[in-house]
Amino acid sequence: MNTPSSKKIFYYSIAETAIGWIGIAGNEKGLRRLVLPVPTRENALAELNRYFQPCEKLAQVDSQFISIVTKIKNYFDGKKIQFETEIINLEGYTSFQKNILLKTREIPYGITQTYGWLAEQSGYPKAYRAVGGVMRFNPLPLIIPCHRVLGSQGKLTGFSATGGLALKRKMLELEGVLTSK
Repeated sequence: MNTPSSKKIFYYSIAETAIGWIGIAGNEKGLRRLVLPVPTRENALAELNRYFQPCEKLAQVDSQFISIVTKIKNYFDGKKIQFETEIINLEGYTSFQKNILLKTREIPYGITQTYGWLAEQSGYPKAYRAVGGVMRFNPLPLIIPCHRVLGSQGKLTGFSATGGLALKRKMLELEGVLTSK
């Protein structure tokens, strides 16, 4: 049985960007969850809380995430930002899931790839649907840029973050991959 003192503690920060509120959480092992822009601060906190288990506790500490929050704000201001040095915590993920997420992380700013390409590059050439399943539960969108993964022939498909395909489109527009409608 978990007592309050035996809970794993994760620290979080919530901040406003040009297109909404983001939330980020992690611990000494690395970043664990990023909530892409949602309408309110309360929505961001609720999204973070949904991700964590009862044996895990969120504790607010803004200063721990100043540099990453600044990078995220700059990204949503339209600046070219790479998220390649941030330490991430994929504890609890299978080796297949980790492999897919880490390979996705290698897709550079302004470049898109397909689910099939990602499956092939990860060593699972026929697992493109399974790759889509991993993308759907990506805990760190933007840092692990699942928005850069498209359907066959570059079709804009699937994006489980709040805002769905409209947010995916906006992010790809910011990166110059798509033009505004």
